[in-house]
Amino acid sequence: MTNPALILNEALAELLHDNGLAVYKPTGALPERGIKLDGVMPTTINDFTLLSPQTPLADGRADMTYRVQIFTRRKGSPLQVMEWANDLRAVLDQKAYTPQVLGISWAWEFSATTFDPDTQGRSAVAATYMFRGRR
Repeated sequence: MTNPALILNEALAELLHDNGLAVYKPTGALPERGIKLDGVMPTTINDFTLLSPQTPLADGRADMTYRVQIFTRRKGSPLQVMEWANDLRAVLDQKAYTPQVLGISWAWEFSATTFDPDTQGRSAVAATYMFRGRR
């Protein structure tokens, strides 16, 4: 059986890629604006998106609430990552059947935090999304 968190992360990576929010390249080196699925923060690239699965919550015998933190870092001002988070919200928040895996029927933004630039001028946003789905 394939891990549901990996299924969801891959579907989200494809969705972000299809909507121009990041570049999903499943093999090879991480490109600029690339997506990582393993929850390990890259140290050698400025612009990237990191998908970190959170422990799913059982809601009865068959329903699950899947959770993913979507962390994006970009070189530039906090306004850039805030705009990115707004674009992400337009794709995912309060959407039915998005993404179309794991019987997901509804997605919503649970929280989001913007981070000021670090010492190398990279701002970030961390948004946690929840997905109502099936086991």
